[in-house]
Amino acid sequence: MPELKKMINGKKSPKKQKVKQGHKLVWLTLIIIAIPCVLVGYVLITSMEQQNQPVTGNRFQQGDLDPKITQEQLDQIQSDLSQIGGVEGVTVNLKSATLRVHLNVSDDASQDAINAIVDEAYNRIAAILPIETYFTNNENGKMYDLEVDGYNYLVDEMHPQDGQIYIKVTKTGAGNRVTDYLSQPKDQDLVNQIVRE
Repeated sequence: MPELKKMINGKKSPKKQKVKQGHKLVWLTLIIIAIPCVLVGYVLITSMEQQNQPVTGNRFQQGDLDPKITQEQLDQIQSDLSQIGGVEGVTVNLKSATLRVHLNVSDDASQDAINAIVDEAYNRIAAILPIETYFTNNENGKMYDLEVDGYNYLVDEMHPQDGQIYIKVTKTGAGNRVTDYLSQPKDQDLVNQIVRE
């Protein structure tokens, strides 16, 4: 009955206002979206920071890489290869059990000259680090890989790709010596077909 009296008197009873909770829902949604974004961002940033570093871990077991290549042997290879005629620069590095040797040969060197220089470098490395001992797997474990490459120049504005000569000799612990002419296509007919299309 009191409601009827209020209606008769012309006054309406004040209604309780509901508290809007929309902002709580927005904040909850933002938090739910932010968590995976932060995780993905963290993974991307840490991956980008480590992209120029080799992956290290327990790749090798006991008995692998025995005997080990020492820094003195690397220095001896660097010094010895620098004395090869026609070589302007030598870079020697050992990362992830792969000995990589880069030979910067004079820009006017022919393919035969670069091939001879790479062969001589391979033989000089073999004299310091015998291939059968250091670069061939044995029953006790895995051994090192070897890459020796020679090039007359790197392609840039002053050096066209047409004149570049790049030769790489590879010897893996499990495989045989392989020579690749990286500046020449292995299948010229296929290249011509691709270029025409």
